[in-house]
Amino acid sequence: AVRSALPGKGAVMPAGASGPESTGNGPEIRLGPVEVRELHDDGSWNRLDADGAVYAYASKTVSAGGVTVFLGEGAPFAGTTVRARRAAWDLDGKTIGLPEGCRVARKGGWTGELSAATLDLAGSVLRVPGSARIEGPGVSVQGKNLAWEWVEGKITMESTRSRLSPVKGPGRKG
Repeated sequence: AVRSALPGKGAVMPAGASGPESTGNGPEIRLGPVEVRELHDDGSWNRLDADGAVYAYASKTVSAGGVTVFLGEGAPFAGTTVRARRAAWDLDGKTIGLPEGCRVARKGGWTGELSAATLDLAGSVLRVPGSARIEGPGVSVQGKNLAWEWVEGKITMESTRSRLSPVKGPGRKG
């Protein structure tokens, strides 16, 4: 459905409907379950799936709820998934804001619990200025100001506290 939000007029939602909030910035397109893809010349893509979304035509922003973002699908570095309650994808700025934080998982057993974050799609980096906790095989790290470069496989963080856990290897008992 395509709707226009007029100054001084409230956006009308069907009774009992829930979903992303209106942006209030001009014409909007409200979507139910949605899939948004950013296609690259090398054949890879980033994909955002959401339970519901609002596309703000004037600002070229997709605001969504119940979000899963798949990074670098179709590329050698594929395998990073980000889940969040809410997200806002600035299609011109090539960023996805995750104002309520997110959970991230990377193939190979890496996971993270992150506070408010921004996915910089052009730079292939997930930035978290606040608190973050990441875990991988045999290690757990907490800190702040996380930068996770998913193409390079590089993670940096400030004020870290680490915990190393023994990993059972082949032939070890106990």
